[in-house]
Amino acid sequence: MEQKAGKQMIAVSTQPVAGAEYPPGTIRLTYKSTFDGAEDWALFLPGDKRRNTIVYLHGSFSHADQIFTRKDVRAFWLTRIMNGGHPLLSLNMRGTAYMNPAVTADMTDLLDYARNKLGCVNIVLLGGSGGASSAMAYAVIHPENIHGVIAMGMCDILQRLDFARNSNKPVLQELTKTVFSAYGGTPEEKPHLYEERSVLAHINKLTMPIILTMGGNDPLIPVVETRKIAAAMKGKPNFVYHEVPQGNHDSALWVDIDLDTLRIRS
Repeated sequence: MEQKAGKQMIAVSTQPVAGAEYPPGTIRLTYKSTFDGAEDWALFLPGDKRRNTIVYLHGSFSHADQIFTRKDVRAFWLTRIMNGGHPLLSLNMRGTAYMNPAVTADMTDLLDYARNKLGCVNIVLLGGSGGASSAMAYAVIHPENIHGVIAMGMCDILQRLDFARNSNKPVLQELTKTVFSAYGGTPEEKPHLYEERSVLAHINKLTMPIILTMGGNDPLIPVVETRKIAAAMKGKPNFVYHEVPQGNHDSALWVDIDLDTLRIRS
């Protein structure tokens, strides 16, 4: 596994965020990466430190503000997070990098910062589409750092990228181009980096509570590949797979999940 450089994340600034989309108390944390010195940012909304801290991982071609500025995600998830009193940390993840080594190192440092400086205790990852893929990839690399995952619409990273690069959809072609650039090569050129992040290759590491949701007719992610994860996880007491019949790509996002118990509400 790749090693990060440096010893401690450098917080460049913490500033209140202005704008009607952001609840009072939201702060923007700008930091310098210990991996390569690059500067990036995250958003933090304080809550009850005794509750699960929700770490939101944005989707492809989005940024850390997605949960605040995308109206449907805000209405569904930000509302539930705030009503439950949960602290919220939303990561920028260097754009669409799919938990590449730099993002993996940055996220580890940010979770350490959240625990040591912000008083967060239990970390639950929440992400849809590219954010779900990133959440599950991090879970197999650093299972010791998290307490649960809510992954909404994803399959194994290797199958995801293989499907995308063989698709005639421009958005998927752009996705593979962007991710391969972030990794410095294709899965054939950098096999160890992608395999480290493969859910199916490391299924035994996933012992934390996990909810995986998926649309049955998702045109961007093959549901047959998601079902392979569900089959491999079958029998694990902390795993729930919920498929939305005839659901499209976004349908996986709108499953009502209790953020304390990580159970689907009926």
